[in-house]
Amino acid sequence: MMNPKSRVQEWEADHVELIPGMPDDVAVDCLARVPHGSYRSMRRVCRGWRSAAAAPEFALARAEAGANEDLVFLMQFGNPVAGDDGAPENAPAYGVAVYNVTTGEWHRESSAPPVPMFAQCAAVGTRVAVMGGWDPKTFEPVADVNVLDAATGVWRRGAPMRSARSFFACAEAGGKIYVAGGHDKLKNALKTAEAYDAEADGWDPLPDMSEERDECDGMATVAGDRFLAVSGYRTGRQGGFERDAEWFDPATREWRRLERVRAPPTAAHVVVRGRVWCIEGTAVMEWRGERRGWLEVGPYPPGLKAGTARAVAVGGGERVVVTGAIESEGGGGGHALWVFDVKSKNWTVVRPPPQFAGFVFSLASVRV
Repeated sequence: MMNPKSRVQEWEADHVELIPGMPDDVAVDCLARVPHGSYRSMRRVCRGWRSAAAAPEFALARAEAGANEDLVFLMQFGNPVAGDDGAPENAPAYGVAVYNVTTGEWHRESSAPPVPMFAQCAAVGTRVAVMGGWDPKTFEPVADVNVLDAATGVWRRGAPMRSARSFFACAEAGGKIYVAGGHDKLKNALKTAEAYDAEADGWDPLPDMSEERDECDGMATVAGDRFLAVSGYRTGRQGGFERDAEWFDPATREWRRLERVRAPPTAAHVVVRGRVWCIEGTAVMEWRGERRGWLEVGPYPPGLKAGTARAVAVGGGERVVVTGAIESEGGGGGHALWVFDVKSKNWTVVRPPPQFAGFVFSLASVRV
């Protein structure tokens, strides 16, 4: 049996300095400042750098160095009018685009597996799960799940959902990704729900909601630990969006109804610092409960066409990113992003490169 001293000597013999002549803690501090766009290249340099970048302490080192970057992942259709400056001919019709809010850079996740049409995404920690959608050949819903670790750039196949579905509510709450509602291959609205543990790669079947909810919105509740499925419509009421919601209580494993919390059906919902926001009409509204209702907290994104918005909070609620169509008198105004600074309450319009100006169906954010 090897004694402790021998183990130390063996480790010292095998250990290779991350940067020759530099203490490892200082080297990690240097590596932590490498831009996220260079992660894949950095990890290929040597095994030591790859191990350092994968360690939990690396994320802490980036935060302490002020090197964090906020990434928004967009499930996006290709832009048919991109022209010569657009995506390459073999680019998928629907795929994963990434906007770096910190640097303003764009790129496409070229290493992503084939993405079903209308697949949706949600993030927990640095993991982004791409789920469900339509098979591009049969146009039937699928149960597929693929997971990207944004910190390492590595994709893996995830455990499939228990039910194939599309146009469902999804969001992270309490460290799990919840999905609920949507419709099946016969276009029947669903009231089934399930929760995904990205760490264990497993799905937990949940009790059914009280109502079928096709095309419902998903978000976390005010406390951030409970999942909320907002609005949607039943099979027999195609397009008849309900003005209510249901939230799942993980302690009792029961769904509870909330009445009159839905703004117009074309609204975009997002949770910002524990508050539910609605972007629709002429302003950004915040839900203050049954008694106070909706309260205006900011102006409407300038030039955003009504009914086209998708929204996500980034940086712990410091900013909100909205994507949608640009209002144009003649139509064909294209798509853009609007970034809202929560503190100053100002909007910045971001015009993406032509190849990233297609319609966005779902989006999620990650800080790395």
